Amino acid sequence: MDSWEIKSSQTFDRDNLDLFKRWWIDIDRISFLIIMGIMIFGLMMTASSSPAIADRIDVDKFFFLKKQFVFFVVSISLLIAISFLSKEKIQLFCLFGILAAIGLLILVLIFGSEAKGAKRWISLAGFTLQPSEFAKAFFVVSNAYILQKLNKEKWYIKYSSSACLLFAISVLLLLQPDFGMTLTFVILWLAQIFLYGLPIILIAGLAFLGIVGGIGAYLVFPHVENRINRFLDADGKNYQVERSLDAFVNGSFFGVGPGNGVVKKFIPDAHTDFIFAVIGEEYGIVACCFVIMTLFYLLTRLVKRALNEENRFVYLALCGLIMQFTMQSIINISVSLKLMPTKGMTLPFISYGGSSMIATSICFGLILAFTKRKYHENVDYGNLKMM
Repeated sequence: MDSWEIKSSQTFDRDNLDLFKRWWIDIDRISFLIIMGIMIFGLMMTASSSPAIADRIDVDKFFFLKKQFVFFVVSISLLIAISFLSKEKIQLFCLFGILAAIGLLILVLIFGSEAKGAKRWISLAGFTLQPSEFAKAFFVVSNAYILQKLNKEKWYIKYSSSACLLFAISVLLLLQPDFGMTLTFVILWLAQIFLYGLPIILIAGLAFLGIVGGIGAYLVFPHVENRINRFLDADGKNYQVERSLDAFVNGSFFGVGPGNGVVKKFIPDAHTDFIFAVIGEEYGIVACCFVIMTLFYLLTRLVKRALNEENRFVYLALCGLIMQFTMQSIINISVSLKLMPTKGMTLPFISYGGSSMIATSICFGLILAFTKRKYHENVDYGNLKMM
């Protein structure tokens, strides 16, 4: 065997592939690079939108940027670490995760800090987190596992077991109260059991219950009634939404330039819930369209992977995770454009916020783990070794 053949054998021999090389070969590299690009763009937007807010609360100009950079490093590390997991380890990880999330949701009701009449945040080791954000990814994977595990059981056993998990989380969320997040969990659950094959008669029944629940929330929760009334009232004013629309008008097609926007000086949540308005003002409608098209390409790429999946557990889990990311993106952008009632939901990987970024990283770490393909296992190393 000549020197070139020896070198080729050493290069392609699976025994010579270290852990990270195998990981890089296996994962969906395009999706990973898109996520990295979005996260870096999010850091840029935090740098642009947060100084005005920092000035308003009298802290260091780069206070939010420094914190977001720490969240960025933690999130990337967590995303990569989770993407190494096998299917079996993911199941165990998410079952422990959902139990921990439920425990934290209980602690929120007891020790959580109250803001605007709701308890949604809890402080742990100097870090303020929103447990409901972390619960979403763990919920959809755990629900997929329950449905797959009980696949051969009678239909009412499968669906009632799955519904018990939803019920437990929904009760804890409504006690905060957080109707918007509760509705998010219900939609994710309905989507998964629909894909699993729920009988049409039950789908109709659940849809009716959903309508009744929505009417009930409107009648019971004053903040829900207020948000819906302001959205439906043509003459109603919502300060943040109105300023958001002004930002898009001011930015026009190509924007006023990075850092030159003024909407962040007037909207308290410009760096979180209304970050899309800052993008529209400083980078223009063209940039907004590019962000939407990038997210759309990423989602269609992931949906294609999910549709080609033969394992039912992986299929249901992937669909739930993809829908979680899609819903969050649509809601954030729609609120900024006054297409939906206001809902405190961040734009994934772009808005400021540790809970949001880390929770979304968990979601995409799981997606990358589920979509891994053992490409290096298809190489015939034996022939190379024998040469």
